[in-house]
Amino acid sequence: MSAITTSSDSRHDDHERAAYRRSWDNTWPVKLSEAKYLVLAYVAVVATGALIGLAFTDWFAPNAVTRMDDRVAQWWVDGRTDGLNSLAPWAAGTADTFIKIGISTVICLALLWIFRRWDEAVYVALPLVFEAICFVTITHIVGRPRPDVERLLESTINSSFPSGHVAAATVYFAVVIVVWRHTGAVWARALSLGLFVVVEIGVIWARMYQGMHFLTDVIGGIVLGATSLLITDRVLDTRRMGTLSDPGGAADATSSPSSEAGARADRPSPY
Repeated sequence: MSAITTSSDSRHDDHERAAYRRSWDNTWPVKLSEAKYLVLAYVAVVATGALIGLAFTDWFAPNAVTRMDDRVAQWWVDGRTDGLNSLAPWAAGTADTFIKIGISTVICLALLWIFRRWDEAVYVALPLVFEAICFVTITHIVGRPRPDVERLLESTINSSFPSGHVAAATVYFAVVIVVWRHTGAVWARALSLGLFVVVEIGVIWARMYQGMHFLTDVIGGIVLGATSLLITDRVLDTRRMGTLSDPGGAADATSSPSSEAGARADRPSPY
């Protein structure tokens, strides 16, 4: 009798979990299975980033890396001109907090209007959110002081590693991926890639030129942004977005963990 009761309770629990999963997946644009993988990825990224940051900038500092950082930071200061001083805020502006939120919001709304579904908008927004949460956590743990040079602006965040601006600029590459997955038109692909390169290089240059970051901060930002993109691409079910080799086509398989578990590619309608 006890075995029968235990089996019945287990089936009831399984049914409740399945019902909760269906309810979540039918309500939110990010599936429950995807959210679980993202939480695990967040822990791994923060632990790795904080460990590397503390090792190079605190535990084993000063070292060859920090001495190189100091020389590079001073080199940028020595090369300043009035014209470049005026240009730098514009170059870095696309990755400023409110501007990047505004740009991403406009892009996501446009994608929702064009495709009438969540897939592309989530693909663009999620890596930015993931990167931002990881950045805030890592920079708080590491607490690296900004370069000891004359800075052209001040910031409410006084920790330097990694560069949040550069990480945010890097995840703009998600827009390039969406474009390339939906069209093989050379002009569209070239335009999206060209705009990304201009933004990325501009932000990297400006943040070091302004004295806000060391070179290793910038490298850390690139790695964080690229990692956020890679994790998003691996976790999200993107079968309806097509592939780089078959733009606009619906691939039969995808590499995302959620699809391997048998998840369907569609998300709840945004309308």
